[in-house]
Amino acid sequence: MDYHRFLADRPRSYLGRGSPDRRRLALTFDDGPGRATPALLSALAELEVAATFFCVGEAARAQPALIERILRDGHEIGNHSLSHADARGFGVEDWIASEIHPAATALREAGVAEAPRLFRPAYGEIAPGQVDALAGLGYTVVGWSVDPRDWLEPQAPGYVSCVVESVLARIHPGAIVLLHDGDDEHGHARHGIVEIVRRLVPALRGQGYGFARVGEFLPAEAARSRTSG
Repeated sequence: MDYHRFLADRPRSYLGRGSPDRRRLALTFDDGPGRATPALLSALAELEVAATFFCVGEAARAQPALIERILRDGHEIGNHSLSHADARGFGVEDWIASEIHPAATALREAGVAEAPRLFRPAYGEIAPGQVDALAGLGYTVVGWSVDPRDWLEPQAPGYVSCVVESVLARIHPGAIVLLHDGDDEHGHARHGIVEIVRRLVPALRGQGYGFARVGEFLPAEAARSRTSG
């Protein structure tokens, strides 16, 4: 999918990065909650960072206490579909009925008081008609501008350093960084994400960056932030 074209064509229903005017970025975590999520939440709390978690409905249903903790710790939750199914295999109406609404229900039952307004498609794949349908339901589709491919070969030597260096090499004001806290496709926990965050946050702060939740990059939120700041 051409995210940059979407930025131009659908500025009110798609967000791929925040404003370049402020030295802020958003850390986002996909596919959870997973077994690495509790330790990740502890690290984020110690580092005083608020982030955005795009949660899979089935995982939220299985671990509602983690959804409650994510919210309690001040983070933001977005819809990442019910089963992490590839949207390309569905027609628009079937996809909304089988993946989007049930995921929203699962998140609500797990403790999300307000309906999620952010959505990230599994694998980053989504069709224009699906984006338009989500916009009609009040969602903003969220992409990313920095992808360090942290899902790739997490057991490889030097994995953590490679991911951290990849982010630092690509970071920019308004960046939305794609990371993962959910278990992988083989059911293995992504424990490396905790060390990645512990190394990454101080390095980014050393470059003068602050941290925001994705919702703070939406136009209305950004305007309120400028007024209050």
